[in-house]
Amino acid sequence: MSRIEWNDSLKSNHEEIDKQHYRWIEIYNKLHDTLLSKGSVDNLLDITRDTLKSIEDYAQYHFKYEEEFMKTMNFPHIVEHKRLHKDFDTQIYELNRDIREGRAVLNTQLIKMMKNWIEDHILNSDKKYIEYYNSHYKQDTWK
Repeated sequence: MSRIEWNDSLKSNHEEIDKQHYRWIEIYNKLHDTLLSKGSVDNLLDITRDTLKSIEDYAQYHFKYEEEFMKTMNFPHIVEHKRLHKDFDTQIYELNRDIREGRAVLNTQLIKMMKNWIEDHILNSDKKYIEYYNSHYKQDTWK
């Protein structure tokens, strides 16, 4: 599993959304580098726990912003998009629960889940509301 590099295909040309998506990639790359490094099992467990907490916290912040943005433009597929956010929240909750209850969480499992979600969500799901916005509003009004 490789790192994710920020590139033009990930850009929405909305400054705040791009900033937040870039932050997702930073979180993923830190997770990738840390979990694939050599370290003690206890250290990796602490890192995994801390990283999941960071993911959970950032997801709340980012999802709230995206959902408010979609609401302001009356995006017709907001319910489906919010469902994707809820599904991701559930995955993170379940991983946190597994760690709390002493069940093993494979680092490769966490990295793969994050990479798939980031790439699919930014490149597919988020592109839908970006395209909607571009087709219904002037792009020069973006902040």
